[in-house]
Amino acid sequence: MPVFAALCLLAASAVPAATTPRIPVAFSARFVETRSLPGFDTPLVSHGVLSVDATRGFRWEITAPYHYVFEMNGGEAREQLPDGSVRQLDPAQAPWLAAVEQIFVGALSGNMAQLQRYFDVHVQPLAQGQRVTLTPRPGPLSRAIAGIEVVESAPGRPEQIDIRETSGGSLQLRFTPTGPPPTAP
Repeated sequence: MPVFAALCLLAASAVPAATTPRIPVAFSARFVETRSLPGFDTPLVSHGVLSVDATRGFRWEITAPYHYVFEMNGGEAREQLPDGSVRQLDPAQAPWLAAVEQIFVGALSGNMAQLQRYFDVHVQPLAQGQRVTLTPRPGPLSRAIAGIEVVESAPGRPEQIDIRETSGGSLQLRFTPTGPPPTAP
């Protein structure tokens, strides 16, 4: 499971798979993920590609320094591990799948109501785009995540995501879009 999705899945206050939204956006980007862990001097850096669209769903692929794929479409999810093995994830056994999809789709589509289900949301306009600060509401997510900051060049067009963990660790994702801008539902 990619670190970004793993952090989001902690929102697993169990959203039933039946409520998983249809993905209303199209977005693709290359990313650089920089993970800092308490007690380690050197951050872990990985590279990959991300795509979200109505037909294919959500795809997160780490391309370096190893190969890993996580795909989710509605109530179905699978991952391809670095050893090449593929594992299907059963939505009935993993109710966090719907939460992950809802958080990510809510962020890309600019659906503040969707995000407010899990976070207190503060939006600050910038000269170009906006900064969205997400503070987890009390619950499983707030025990792992201290806060998330998203800088967008336009609503639903993320450039950078910074995640601060309660453990003192952090995760920074920088995106270089490769596809069309997201469209509203």
